[in-house]
Amino acid sequence: MERRLGRGLGALLGGANTSDAAVTNKETASAGHIEPPKSVDTQELNVSEILPNSQQPRVRFDPAALESLRDSIKQHGVIQAIAVRKSAEGYESISGERRLKAAKMAGLDSIPVIVHSEVNDQQSLEWAMVENLQREDLDPIERAKGFELMMSRLNLSQEEVAERVGLKRSTVANHLRLLELPGEVHEALIQGLLSMGHARALAGLSKASQQIDLLGKVVRSGLSVRQVEQAVKSQNAGAKGAVVSPSVTTTPSAKAGRREPWISDVEARLREALGTQVTLEHRKEGQGQISIKYFDTPELERLLGALAPRRPI
Repeated sequence: MERRLGRGLGALLGGANTSDAAVTNKETASAGHIEPPKSVDTQELNVSEILPNSQQPRVRFDPAALESLRDSIKQHGVIQAIAVRKSAEGYESISGERRLKAAKMAGLDSIPVIVHSEVNDQQSLEWAMVENLQREDLDPIERAKGFELMMSRLNLSQEEVAERVGLKRSTVANHLRLLELPGEVHEALIQGLLSMGHARALAGLSKASQQIDLLGKVVRSGLSVRQVEQAVKSQNAGAKGAVVSPSVTTTPSAKAGRREPWISDVEARLREALGTQVTLEHRKEGQGQISIKYFDTPELERLLGALAPRRPI
């Protein structure tokens, strides 16, 4: 994915990688973006004086990544200063929350900072979002949800979000379309089982059930993006020529979109354990059924071996 530093972020990060965003304050202001606040030179602050960003949009920090950053800080120290603003209680981070967390984990007493003045809550939120969305370790769904959050909380259009994070509008739009796909596709993207190209191809199918079925084939058979596109094209061509019986309804149940969170959790655990698509239907009376999909005879034999192995005679 094409990437360049969002306007204003280079100045916020104290000049790091600013060659990728050579934008003057005048140019930034003319683009309708918030002009970066003036800052002072780098200084050291006690980590106990710095509070987390109250506008931080990211709630999940990968523990393994934090531990890796902690180990690096123990060996090399904090190479890049974090950005902070003054608050009633002392100082509050604007960007660099991961570095602050890792520095505390490493037992550092102080950390290099750049203190910015006159930064309001909206600016702090925007810069925290931009920093998060510039990170390479975000999965496509995290990035899509970040774009959606910027649009809702900052009242921005897709074009304005793209301007803030330094991406093309089409890139933002493609990520937002991922949020329309079923949760099973989201989970596969998060786990790295398929690419955005696969997901975009799956979006060509109109029904979630079709998307989930084809997802299973992608994961189990390692289909290429081109193969998925061909499969979608074939299914859509077949659907156009099919005659639907008047007695068959194609309207999804009103209850289909209201699933209990624990059901999705159980399905995810079963999928991980069995390595295939699993759906759980649970009724109020406590009854239900578990459906396990397989796509060929060898996979059926594998599942039987895992669930009901033959007893030795």
